[in-house]
Amino acid sequence: MLNLRFGLTVVLALMIAPALVGCGSKPTRIDPTGDRKLTTMEADYDEIVEWSAQLTDRMLAAGYLDHQEYQPHPVRMVVSDIENKTDIANFPYEMMIGRIRASLLNSGKVRYVATYGRDGTDTMPDATQDLPNDPKFENPQWLDQKFSVARLSLRTQILYRSARAGRDSQNTYEVRMFVVDNANGEVVWEAFSDPIGKRATRPVFGS
Repeated sequence: MLNLRFGLTVVLALMIAPALVGCGSKPTRIDPTGDRKLTTMEADYDEIVEWSAQLTDRMLAAGYLDHQEYQPHPVRMVVSDIENKTDIANFPYEMMIGRIRASLLNSGKVRYVATYGRDGTDTMPDATQDLPNDPKFENPQWLDQKFSVARLSLRTQILYRSARAGRDSQNTYEVRMFVVDNANGEVVWEAFSDPIGKRATRPVFGS
């Protein structure tokens, strides 16, 4: 009788196990910056948005864009190198740089050049300039104009430091940005984002 009960228990466990493994909740839409967001040991979405706002505010508050040499507005800017020095293989820098570009463009003080650079480039200006050589297209006068050259360039470094003590580990991330005057190579603005630290403790058993 005992063996029969044991056998039934084993069979029942084997039947239930796959169901438990496959059990889960359906995806639900959440506010990616709200209380239900996931927090990881990497730089999360809400923190990237936070960095974007910080660095844009600091760039505009610095006042260098209002210097006489960058008048009249808008002054032309291009995105230079974006250096990822973190442990995140595919850091979504477009989320941060794109927001900064949009905010500066909407300020009326900056206009970005899209024919060269490391972000937000577009091949259509080159392709459009070649259209007069195609007999299917007209040759409007404005195609005789040259592309704009950026007076300023924006360079970005995404930085990272890890630390470990016993079962505790910490990752710290920050962003460094600086703007260079392409006419003379001088840095006219530089700032860091506020650092973001992530800490976790490994369990006593496992990992």
